Amino acid sequence: MKVQRRPSSDEEAEETSTESEEEFKSTVHEDTRIVKDSSGLGKLQPGEIPDTKYIQAARKRRETARKRADFIPLDSLAKDDSSMSPVRDDDPINDDELDDHERRIDFTEGLKTQRQRMAEEIGVNESDESFEGEYEDEEEDDQKLWEEQQIKRVNISQLAGRDVDTEPRRNMRRMLNTLESLPPIRLETVKKQLTNRLESLQEVYRSHQREHEKIQSSTESSMNTIEQLEDASDTNRRYKFYREMGTYVQNLTNCLSEKILLINELESAMHHLLRQQATRLLQRRQEDVQDESTSIQQLSNKANGNTQSHADCIEEKQCRIERRMTQRAQRQQRRKVTGKEADHRDGMSSDDEVPPDDLIDFNEKKDQILTESKTIFEDVHEDYCSADRILAKFGFWRHNFPASYYDAYIGLSLPKILNPLIRAQLIAWNPLEAGCSDLVGMPWVSAVEQFCHDEAEEYQRKENSDMKLLSTVIEKTIVPKIEGFIIHVWDPLSSSQTQNFVQLCAELKEEFAVFKDESKATQMLSKSIIMRIRISVEEDVFIPLYSKSVLEDRTSAHSVFQERQFWSAVKLLGNIFQWDGLLPEQVLQEVGLDKLLNRYILLALQMSLPGPDNIEKCKKWSWGDRQAVLG
Repeated sequence: MKVQRRPSSDEEAEETSTESEEEFKSTVHEDTRIVKDSSGLGKLQPGEIPDTKYIQAARKRRETARKRADFIPLDSLAKDDSSMSPVRDDDPINDDELDDHERRIDFTEGLKTQRQRMAEEIGVNESDESFEGEYEDEEEDDQKLWEEQQIKRVNISQLAGRDVDTEPRRNMRRMLNTLESLPPIRLETVKKQLTNRLESLQEVYRSHQREHEKIQSSTESSMNTIEQLEDASDTNRRYKFYREMGTYVQNLTNCLSEKILLINELESAMHHLLRQQATRLLQRRQEDVQDESTSIQQLSNKANGNTQSHADCIEEKQCRIERRMTQRAQRQQRRKVTGKEADHRDGMSSDDEVPPDDLIDFNEKKDQILTESKTIFEDVHEDYCSADRILAKFGFWRHNFPASYYDAYIGLSLPKILNPLIRAQLIAWNPLEAGCSDLVGMPWVSAVEQFCHDEAEEYQRKENSDMKLLSTVIEKTIVPKIEGFIIHVWDPLSSSQTQNFVQLCAELKEEFAVFKDESKATQMLSKSIIMRIRISVEEDVFIPLYSKSVLEDRTSAHSVFQERQFWSAVKLLGNIFQWDGLLPEQVLQEVGLDKLLNRYILLALQMSLPGPDNIEKCKKWSWGDRQAVLG
């Protein structure tokens, strides 16, 4: 059989392989048929036992197929010989020596080389020399064909490489031409461009950073909001509390709005009662001074031969003189009992005794006002009229829901809420009386202090913190009330009133820091005190000047009256100096030294007769007080 050469193209190779397969199948079929015919084996009938000749022919056929590396066809002979196991060529045991059940069955066919497969296809033995020559020629042709294909492939790649290398060169040449046409580059220009570029990048970076921070804060806020919204129980509790607190605040404001009218009425009535009493005492003192001055003037006129009669005023003046003499005798008797008569000078007493009839009427009206004040919150529940109960409600809000508490600025509203309650408790309070100037011991003060101290430390540094609540309440409630007492009730000539008043202001400065800051309420209070002192110096100080011949007699009316008025001015100077540390030093020097001391006291000392009394005056009062102010 003639060997066909492998085509050069893939399609021809596929066609050749297909033809070779078909040719191989036909050859195998033909060889099988030849073997069957040559062996003379026929088909066995079912149940027929093969004889010896048949078995030998089958063995010979199997050996022939084994030598040709062929396969045994599955025909009737194979079926008949199914009881015999095939034996491999390398098996050292002969087929004749083994029984059928001892033979090994080879289920896999040994791997064949390409040469063996081609020999099987063309039906030629591998040892044939002609086959080897043809096979070598075919291999040479294949080698040449493969070399030609490789050469073509290399040529094509070289051509492609040339095209690829040419294009970058063209681009490079074009770029170089462009660069040569550009103007020369300076270092300053490059530096400026780099700087501008850097600044623009920095600006972009800053904007991105701001946007990042904004997104971060928004994310945190959103997460907090989500957490708050996800907590259903907290939301329900918050809603329930806000609903209850809204109802409580509404009821509280309605209650205070209704009671504030009665509080204002009773407070005005008490203030008017105290004002009337202070006005009567001041007017009586001025009338006494005027009466004594007029009487002495009349004595002088009689001595000079000038007489004027005022029949209509004689009886009234006589009553005032009798009352004045009686009061002075009573004060002298009390000083003797207490042992203060030795150091006392006539004119140093306050002369604030109220007549018995006036005192009874005053006490009756005062008791009536106090009785009515106790019934203001008689029909109100304690949660709406007690300062500690009200602050406890708002303290619970601040402790459990601090964000909403501070966002609502509740601390700014608490002084207005507490104002009516405190004023109702202070209706009977008179800072000019002994024992009434103590504010620290009042119940509402301790309640407000406790509320301020219970605030968490992390919120004490906030702008709307409650740490200054007590001082704010003092400025908005107590200071205006004190200012009313200063203008209408306080008598600067009264040593007891001035001492109590100064003690109260010192307590406000030390405990509540009222005079330490420059708030509007503090400034108004200082202005009221200074104005009242100026009025007292201008209207209440009167030291008459008489001739030395008249003053030689120490028991004369002229000498006694001048001595009393002198010591009254010295007492006022001492009262003014009690404000040292509370009022500006410049104001004290102006009012106490320039107006009172230089204008009245020193002039009276110059006109008086020399003697031990003047030396005592200078040492004990005038110069000592002046050094206290200047020092």
